Formats: sequence, structure tokens, C-alpha cells
Amino acid sequence: MSSSKDEIEKIIQDIKSRRDSWLLSRRRKNIVTLTELGLDQEEIFEIIIENLSWTDYVQGPELDDHEPSIPGNIWIFGLNIENNELYLKFQDRPTGIVVWISIHKAAYRL
Repeated sequence: MSSSKDEIEKIIQDIKSRRDSWLLSRRRKNIVTLTELGLDQEEIFEIIIENLSWTDYVQGPELDDHEPSIPGNIWIFGLNIENNELYLKFQDRPTGIVVWISIHKAAYRL
């Protein structure tokens, strides 16, 4: 599903306002990428807060396709960090938690 510029800007502002409720999935790809970049979770979150904009949007909102499904829209963005194109995917859960499912090097051009 595709979204308008206004919708994308709104979700970005919304999640940024809830920065204290961000969690990073401990997926191996995420940990390897952060290690390769020499960044920790707080540093990558700060880079996202400072740089993520509507122009980085790739797709969303989409429903979780896992079984059982976890409530909350999933959004995908691409962000260039230290000359690396990163694939960013987060789920905005109804509880107010923002789970960063993916923060890793993109497998293909976004």
C-alpha cells in the first residue's frame, strides 16, 4: 500500500514524538550492521531521529503477515548512513511501542 506525503510525514512525526518507546529487534542482521558501522542502538536511533524524512519512504502501512499476526502497521524506509543504504522497517503497535524490526544493510536498491 502506498501513502501520501502528508501521511508519511505524520507517521514520522508521531514515532519521533515517542522516541522513549522505541525497541530494536535483536535480529542477527541488525546486530551485524550496527557492529560494522561502529554504532550502538542509541546512536542509530539518534541518526534516525535526526535524518528520517518522507523522502526516505519505501512502502506502508501494511499489516503484519506473521502467524499469529501482531497488531500494528508496518512501515519501510531506506536511509543512507555513512555511505551505506540501510533498510529500515518498523511496526507501530497499538500500545504505543515502536518496534524496529529491521535496521540493516539493504539487500537491494530501495
